[in-house]
Amino acid sequence: MNFITKNFAVGCLCALLFVSFTMPCLQANAQNSQIAVINMQKVLRNSKAGKKAMAELNKKFEVLKKQLQAKQKALQAFKKDMEKKAPLMNEDARAEKERQYKKMLREFKDKSDDAQYEMRQAESKKMEPILKQLEKVVTKIGKSKHYLVIMEKNMPGIYYTSPSADITDQVIKIFDKSH
Repeated sequence: MNFITKNFAVGCLCALLFVSFTMPCLQANAQNSQIAVINMQKVLRNSKAGKKAMAELNKKFEVLKKQLQAKQKALQAFKKDMEKKAPLMNEDARAEKERQYKKMLREFKDKSDDAQYEMRQAESKKMEPILKQLEKVVTKIGKSKHYLVIMEKNMPGIYYTSPSADITDQVIKIFDKSH
């Protein structure tokens, strides 16, 4: 046997011995440790406070949506009228109409961007206090049940969770009682 093969065999033997001696310790440790997961989106959708906040946000969204739809209809009507009358217009009048249309289009885009920003701000304002209260509830559950870790169920990198590890419904119940 050459030197490299001999060292490889010794390394494998050491690794095998290490695993066989430490596996019982790891298994005992895994049984004592508790990891839980929570679906925060489900909590926000199903808790009383989350439902109330979402209803208020949906009302605001509908108002902004109606405003944008009215502007969009006016923009479409202007464009249709411009296209219909374009063959009858002289070059200067056509250029003026196109400039007006482009201006209206920029204003619509600005209004749309403003509406999106306003919705993000409103969502942040409504959800931040709820999320702070939820954090307290989750911390309380974590301490009382002696969890080592409570993770977001829908995080990237989490591909499977046992249904017994999911504490979402428990969090909703406790959160609704405390809210």
